[in-house]
Amino acid sequence: MSLALFLVGVVPGPTLVSPTPSPTPINTFAANPFHVSFLLSTLIWLPVLAALIIAALPNPRGRNDRTIYLLAFWTNASLAFLALVAYNQAQLFSPSFQFEELIRWVPWLGISYHLGADGITIAMLLVGSLISTVSVLASASIRERVREYFTLLLLLQASITGALCARDMFVFVLFWAAGLLPAALLLAGWGGPRRHEAAVRFLAYGAVGTAALLVAMFLVYAATGGASFDMNVLANAALTPRVQLIAGLALVIAAATRLPLVPFQGWVRDALSEAPPGLAVMIAGLGMRLGGFMLLRLLISGLHDGSRLLAPLLGTLAGITILYAALAAFRNDDVRKFGAYLAVIPGGLFALGLAGLTSISLLGAAFGLITGGLAAALAVGVTATIAERAQSRSLSVLGGLAPRMPKLAWLLVLAGLAVIGVPGMASFISEVFTFLGAFYTQPAAAFLAGLGMAVAVAVVAFTVQRVIFGRPRPDSPGVSDASLVETWYLGLLVAALLWFGILPGGPKIGGQVTLFDEGKFKELRNGTNKIK
Repeated sequence: MSLALFLVGVVPGPTLVSPTPSPTPINTFAANPFHVSFLLSTLIWLPVLAALIIAALPNPRGRNDRTIYLLAFWTNASLAFLALVAYNQAQLFSPSFQFEELIRWVPWLGISYHLGADGITIAMLLVGSLISTVSVLASASIRERVREYFTLLLLLQASITGALCARDMFVFVLFWAAGLLPAALLLAGWGGPRRHEAAVRFLAYGAVGTAALLVAMFLVYAATGGASFDMNVLANAALTPRVQLIAGLALVIAAATRLPLVPFQGWVRDALSEAPPGLAVMIAGLGMRLGGFMLLRLLISGLHDGSRLLAPLLGTLAGITILYAALAAFRNDDVRKFGAYLAVIPGGLFALGLAGLTSISLLGAAFGLITGGLAAALAVGVTATIAERAQSRSLSVLGGLAPRMPKLAWLLVLAGLAVIGVPGMASFISEVFTFLGAFYTQPAAAFLAGLGMAVAVAVVAFTVQRVIFGRPRPDSPGVSDASLVETWYLGLLVAALLWFGILPGGPKIGGQVTLFDEGKFKELRNGTNKIK
């Protein structure tokens, strides 16, 4: 299948899928390792089990710090293997959810422990396992209260994975809210000088988003007769346009606090610039993508009239957010805040793709969940490492770093290129699809977003030239290049961006990898088939 054919409309017209049993997967790797359907529960609860073991492990005077670190790492390495198994066992052309688990939890309220994964979810789980592993590697420098740190990090990871897999609205909200406290405690306990203010802001905005999500959930639940919180039931309910508009607006507010979108971006600068590198990578790469995933799953796929009515608003917020992030990065003199502002841009591009409501723009938005997470994680990770290795966060002090820290210099260049989406990077593909689709239905928002991207290109070029290739300051502190572990965790993010940018067919073990024929795009397209 050529790229040209793909662009002109191989994505079929989307329709909703009724709750039918999952088909038998086509196994191309590690055939039938599971005799019962517990794969998704394993991905969710294995980190919780590891967190409990770490919490109970004696650690007198930090003697078991290395053991705790290795336990967290190998837990995530195991999860990455399981996610790869799920990806390769998935039936690529199936429009229904796979690996489903259903347990009646509170039947008199219609609450079930219902898990399932479609193409978008499976792709997110695969890349999410990589980002979680990178987050642990980025935490190798943690020396204080190591046991508590990795316990909270694993609990945060489990909450995000649970939200990705949840097919019951009530369970989804539980996982959505469960991640707020571990993230805030990590930020307050191991962050920078402004960590307490950053943690309070993070919790405040998170509480607003959770409250908006609860409003949407109970409104739709009541409008459907209060029989079930199952997403399949809620998505197929006949809701009036008024109910869809109010519930959809609440969902947009909830997502805007996570992506984030203007005017709910107040927490992101301090949170990402004060967080330790491992937490910053987790929030930027996964936590912020969860807001976009929620919009794709609940608003676009479930509230059709509401999504059409709110598309102009969503597109406007997207354009303003991208332009704001680019201008704020230009006016900023802190290298970590520069990375934080860059991490906001993929969320705006994702919202623009949703606002387009075309098959191409929705596919761009779905692929942007992956590429945006990788690019944002790389941006905050490399800027955090530069600030630590250069012993300064001030852009006015940093200059001419290329000869003194060549590895970090090139990684910063690649991070900027990944965010702005140059050819060869995976973000280029998602951004092309996003703009091509959005220009048809939201030309004003697409133009505003394009203007913001133009400013972002100029800002990245100016900052990179200033920091990497500028004249060294005689009063700048001594610098050192990235360590082996830092090179590995940043290099893994770069490798994933290049892999999906050059070979977007994705990893296929035991089968042939062909460009635009197998792998990521089929997985993502199956998810977008159910939209609108």
